[in-house]
Amino acid sequence: MPEKKTQAAFCGEAVIADLEALTRDAAAVQRDTLCRILGDNASAQYLRCRGLDGRTDAASFRACVPLATHADIEPYIARIADGDTSALLTAKPITSMSLSSGTTQGKRKYLPFNQVLVKSTTRNKALYDGLLVTF
Repeated sequence: MPEKKTQAAFCGEAVIADLEALTRDAAAVQRDTLCRILGDNASAQYLRCRGLDGRTDAASFRACVPLATHADIEPYIARIADGDTSALLTAKPITSMSLSSGTTQGKRKYLPFNQVLVKSTTRNKALYDGLLVTF
């Protein structure tokens, strides 16, 4: 007979300790995350057109990629919505689009997702929901 998996008892103190460990050096985590994202997406047209040329350091990113608004990437999103499957915004294919509620600037916006973003969003929502339940 197969063993039943038992769910570990929730321990708020352990969650807080894990969160504190993860955020102890937030700046280093952010630099490492940026480096990984830029490396993974070096072939994306958006980054190539800004002259990043595969560089993954924060200084190059700041120098080459300006602060952008949704309006700045709307032409890329429109191409994706029209069926363009090339690496426009991310190296991995955009697999789904979400439509915002329209509360920002009074206009609904398309938000592109790929499998990495879906997984990350789902994981973060689950973490947030888990923390929310504990209070």
